[in-house]
Amino acid sequence: MKAELHWYVAQVMTGSEQETARKLTDAGMEAIAPVQILHERRHGKWWPIRRVVFPSYVFVRTGMTPRFYYFISGLPRVIRLLGADGPEPVPDEQMEVVRLFAPGGRDFGMSQGERIDGKTVITSGPLLELEGKIVKVNARGRRATVSVPILGEAHQVDVGVIVAQAEAEDATNRNPKEDAR
Repeated sequence: MKAELHWYVAQVMTGSEQETARKLTDAGMEAIAPVQILHERRHGKWWPIRRVVFPSYVFVRTGMTPRFYYFISGLPRVIRLLGADGPEPVPDEQMEVVRLFAPGGRDFGMSQGERIDGKTVITSGPLLELEGKIVKVNARGRRATVSVPILGEAHQVDVGVIVAQAEAEDATNRNPKEDAR
């Protein structure tokens, strides 16, 4: 008799999320460690960078039999499977939100927004589906903070957003001498 498939969370050493997800996938399990595209400002220019959405976490879908438990736990850089008393399945509604960060195995991209009556409104991009979970927007830093519950704990995730009015304000507030450099 096969165990029912559920999503679980493996806590791994930071920086090994993609490698662990690949090993789990190679072993025949569905595993994700969502990655996003963000913009970082360096030397006055915006540069795209890739970052893991949930550092130290890999989500794996499996029937949690003792065999799979020991296989996952025995992988290098896996610390433990999350749960109060052993591995605990992630509820489906929480996994739906997590899976929005890994659309079809692609990176979670930048979203677009506008300032309307003092409020940031998402106009396009992956944040459209998460708009109700946004807790803070830093338009100048091109970030929005989203609250994502996982196994009873709220995780604050910074995601990329370009807010149109903030870009225009940033351009008008620039020092012309800095642009000459």
